[in-house]
Amino acid sequence: MTLRTSLLLLLIFLFTSYSKAQDTIVLLSGKTIVASSIEYGGYAISYKGMKAGSRMKRIGSENIFSIIHPDGSERIMYQPDSIDETDFNVEQMRMFIRGEQDAMKYYKNNLNKAVAFFCGGGSSLFAIYGLVGPAIYSTASGSFSPDISKQKVSDPLWLHADEYREGYERKIRDKKIRNSILYGFAGFAVGFTTFRFILKK
Repeated sequence: MTLRTSLLLLLIFLFTSYSKAQDTIVLLSGKTIVASSIEYGGYAISYKGMKAGSRMKRIGSENIFSIIHPDGSERIMYQPDSIDETDFNVEQMRMFIRGEQDAMKYYKNNLNKAVAFFCGGGSSLFAIYGLVGPAIYSTASGSFSPDISKQKVSDPLWLHADEYREGYERKIRDKKIRNSILYGFAGFAVGFTTFRFILKK
């Protein structure tokens, strides 16, 4: 193999490795964003997604926990409030986010969606005043969290961490409220349309 061929193969390898390089932005909400490039600046970062032609987007640093680089190193963006003694430190927040991520990954409650839909459909009997039905149900639904010890988790040992449990339970409540509102209003729309159609006959 000639020197020229070796250099060409090396350049191809480096280009391929670079094109596959990606950073992972871990948000405090538990969500992650995979970016092809990141620019740091002030109190925000700019990033570009992995899709071809993606535009640069900005996100405030206060919403970010960390950025994981392609080599596995991690840049912590989260800054605990030194004045607030109840604020999570870095490792506590990491565990809280793990709880959020597990809830997003494992928690499924189709019964809640079905009840919200039928509740919304039933409240449509009261015409426009029935719009409060889905709102009331979503509030009631979100005020209760299931027994986390019976939920699927990535590591049972994490259940011993209060921060993990808090993150898991908070994300469950958020999901229940969001789904209750979405399916409740969907049920209301279907019921409202159906009843109006029947009355016109």
